[in-house]
Amino acid sequence: MRGVAIICLILIVLFLATGVVRSVASEDDQPIAGWTMFHNDLAHTGYSNSSAPETNQTLWKFNTGGQVGSPSLIDGVVYVGSYDHKIYAFNASNGAVIWDVTTGGIVISRPAVVDGIVCVGSEDNKLYAFNATNGDQLWNYTTGYYVDSDPAIANGMVYFGSEDKNVYALNATTGEYIWSYTTGDRIMLSSAIVSEGIVYIGSLDHKIYALNATSGSYIWSYVTGDEIVSCPTVINGVVYVGSLDDKVYALDASNGKLIWNYTTGGEVYSSPDVTDGLLYIGSSDGRIYALNASNGKYVWNYTTHGSVASSPTVASGMIYVGSEDNKVYALNASNGKLVWNYTTGDMVISEPAVAEGVVYVGAWDGKIYALNATDGGYVWSYATGGEIDSSPTVAGGLVYVGSHDGKVYALNASTGMVGFNGELHNNVVWSYATGNMIMFSSPAVADGVVYVGSYDDNVYALNATTGAYLWSYKTGGPVVSSPAVDNGMVYVGSEDDDVYALNASTGAFIWKYTTGDMIMVSSPTVSDGRVYIGSNDHNVYSLNASNGSLIWKYTTNGYVVSSPAVSNGIVYVGSYDHKIYALNATIGFLVWNYTTGGSVPSSPAIADSIVYVGSGDNKVYALDASNGKVIWNYTTGGEVASSPAVADGIVYVGSYDGKVYALNALSGAYIWSYATGEMVVSSPAIADNIVYIGSYNHMLYAFGSSSSEQTYSVSFTASGLPADAMWKVTLNSETQSFTSNSISFNVPNGIYSFAITPPAGYTVSPTSGSITVNSMNVTQQVTFKPVTSEPQQIVLIALTISVITVATVLIANVLYKKKHKPHS
Repeated sequence: MRGVAIICLILIVLFLATGVVRSVASEDDQPIAGWTMFHNDLAHTGYSNSSAPETNQTLWKFNTGGQVGSPSLIDGVVYVGSYDHKIYAFNASNGAVIWDVTTGGIVISRPAVVDGIVCVGSEDNKLYAFNATNGDQLWNYTTGYYVDSDPAIANGMVYFGSEDKNVYALNATTGEYIWSYTTGDRIMLSSAIVSEGIVYIGSLDHKIYALNATSGSYIWSYVTGDEIVSCPTVINGVVYVGSLDDKVYALDASNGKLIWNYTTGGEVYSSPDVTDGLLYIGSSDGRIYALNASNGKYVWNYTTHGSVASSPTVASGMIYVGSEDNKVYALNASNGKLVWNYTTGDMVISEPAVAEGVVYVGAWDGKIYALNATDGGYVWSYATGGEIDSSPTVAGGLVYVGSHDGKVYALNASTGMVGFNGELHNNVVWSYATGNMIMFSSPAVADGVVYVGSYDDNVYALNATTGAYLWSYKTGGPVVSSPAVDNGMVYVGSEDDDVYALNASTGAFIWKYTTGDMIMVSSPTVSDGRVYIGSNDHNVYSLNASNGSLIWKYTTNGYVVSSPAVSNGIVYVGSYDHKIYALNATIGFLVWNYTTGGSVPSSPAIADSIVYVGSGDNKVYALDASNGKVIWNYTTGGEVASSPAVADGIVYVGSYDGKVYALNALSGAYIWSYATGEMVVSSPAIADNIVYIGSYNHMLYAFGSSSSEQTYSVSFTASGLPADAMWKVTLNSETQSFTSNSISFNVPNGIYSFAITPPAGYTVSPTSGSITVNSMNVTQQVTFKPVTSEPQQIVLIALTISVITVATVLIANVLYKKKHKPHS
């Protein structure tokens, strides 16, 4: 029975909120410099006197899984590297993972695949060679710094650049060193091209080099006006390359003499593609250019809404390219007209690969996408990271959060991520990998130390500045509870049924108290020398914080995964019996309870004598803290397991409908919402006028005041489709394809045209139309109906004709008999 119970409880965990125990102090005592633990304080009030944003402007978002680089494709397998340190091999048809291997650093380099060997660089300073079939490592070679350059394999040799300034040539089979050539600066992203016995590569010293492929001896170099990260292309004796001086160059491949150059409106990170006499290249001015390859004359350009660092790929008369506006574009190669675009979850700097009518491309949302090359229809995608249900913590200008990818991240609280800095990296201050996923446990920060639990059964202590490991303590089960730190002690619950108290400096065991069942998500609240926590044995416990002795317990009628909040001598907590309880903090007597329409895994927040809490009935409740009477409730589109946070008269909370909501704290009136696309069980953290929250789409979001326009949700809700049927909505020029019954866009006020594409075998109503967004969210209902098949139509017509024919004959026969009836 115990094993069955554990399995059931594990399943229940997947539906629980991020709520961690919040210790409660008076509202006036709340710090505005951060949000240093779950629900902000030891009393878990969920209240901050920080200013808070009144709009849903997205300041930044971060995907813990890692951005995805440019894929390579051969023999039905897609190979790609990711910022999660891995190289992946996918089945090109369905996206199934064939193998993945982990390097010691992020992987920007695009894999090269020749003769069953995959060569790829990593920011652990190494070039790797793997067996293309099973991912077994064949060899690796260590350089002096990052290897972000794409390798080239030719004539049994591997050529690549390193940020140690060198170009290397190795034996492709053994990894044995053959030669190297030192340039004047780092070789960052420019990759080696081998043609007619010559290696061409660019460097940050502003030069493009031509080297003898056999010996590495210098042949020539050409100086541009700025750094070169673009990869050269060699066609018909001409070398084409871009530079950060805004120009595209054409050079004589034999001697490096200038043939022509063309000036774009921005830096050129993109690498050229030359096909049928035209050169295609992107620029930071947001445009894709088509130039005459022989003389550099302008033919056409197409303007996207973001910088184009992605390198174009040309196939079957189409150009495929990504943009920092999060989209993948397909353009007519002859005239530059838009054929289709597809919106990913973040910017696209990856170079697309095209094979068998499918476009493969990576995005900074951590996913690799497979799209139909003809119409941009979604084929499959794979996310390299993990969901975020941990609630963020903010301290010292950093945001700390855990992910299902097993890592704890420290991010710059102001920026979270930058698109392009000196090395095209995201703004991760540090990350630390635990031995398993971090589910729900929210970091606590105290005295320069980050404390967090992991599914590997451990509680970790890490240096808050560097992420360096300080200590860990192994419990007897997964630690989903969020730690609380007070008076030099760390308190935390474990699924081994125990509440632990550990020395905050050393991790040494002080005491534990065994409850009657697992402690899953409920987190300790510390107030007035007592620890309050819930358990799956249906009880709320009050323990002596110094020695762990039981003071009192109160029995509800369901699991208690909600984290208690304490204010003015009252403990507030939710239960799976659908109720919110108010208990006397001293003796545990019931003060009042209120019954909602669903289970209450959400942890209450308390501000201005009002209790705010979510419920499985899709509602957020505001109750009078003294008597439990309802002040207001607000209905979202899904269960509310997220624990509310309150600041500046606004309640912030997530929902299973994938949205983050901001509501007026006094009236419950809707202020704004933001659609993330996946359910939000993480609980918000608020600091310095910014709201931080995670989503199951792997993203950590930061919302705050911005000079950009307020956006609103436009949702298309479908009926009549079977599960997993893919349908597509285009709103103005943005297209999304999903199998869910809802597709959402975030747009500012305006009038928008839409078109809906049904899956094969279905009709849709409406097929198109317009929507006006006027300072509120809009929902458009969409109805799908199956198409009657042609054979069925033919049979129906034939039956109809037969019936009419028979009826006609019968009537004619009757009339004939009447007419010729013999007279009596």
